[in-house]
Amino acid sequence: MKKNNRVPENNLSLLKDKKWNHVIAVTGALGSGKTELTMSLASAMADSGVSVVLADMDIINPYFCLRALAGDIIKENLSVLAPPGDLKWGDMSYINPLIRTKIHDPSNRLIIDIGGDSKGALALKQFEPEILKAGYDLVFVVNPYRTHTKTFSEIAEMRDKLEATCGLKVNSIAANPHLMHITSPKECAEGIILVNDFSKKMDVPMFFGIAEESISYDVKKILPNNIPLWILQREILLPWERGKVRI
Repeated sequence: MKKNNRVPENNLSLLKDKKWNHVIAVTGALGSGKTELTMSLASAMADSGVSVVLADMDIINPYFCLRALAGDIIKENLSVLAPPGDLKWGDMSYINPLIRTKIHDPSNRLIIDIGGDSKGALALKQFEPEILKAGYDLVFVVNPYRTHTKTFSEIAEMRDKLEATCGLKVNSIAANPHLMHITSPKECAEGIILVNDFSKKMDVPMFFGIAEESISYDVKKILPNNIPLWILQREILLPWERGKVRI
């Protein structure tokens, strides 16, 4: 996330359409794209003039999370809290204790990246009373093309486990249907529509669907007008993708 990266105007407009709470925690299954969305939200909010603290609370996979990119995140109004020094890559789970301070700091919006699946949500449990008091959005990112989140029953079961683990309620859903770099606009749009239907059955509002920037124009043409679209500029690359996707 280099300084002066252009945040799509579309995303800035979507931010204004919702009143966000002080703490925004983003969770979802492994491979759902939750870390990408966390970074994208933080970047857009920072560009809108909000002071943002981006916190890494991933206790599941330290190699595809914020701490791997912390040194490259340079943006006005945006700072990162990750495990310090060699603790970034340690086998033991470590959560920066300064996160508790930021929960109580109304001068910054706190955006938290949670580890994948219900086990990752355990990191939130120790902060449950403070987060409840501060006010929060718990965003559940759903990729209907991933194992264990392909059907309504699987998604509902994962939501129930997440809530039971962390003590907080999922109050919004983001649809992020992708098949890595081979996702077509049609597949993306159909996945967003499917997750939107699931969200209605769960009585949990869907904030928006998500499409990678290169296909977002075509996805938007397919989607119904009542489903907003968040344009994702990917930051986390697999080794064979370097040089092909913007960083």
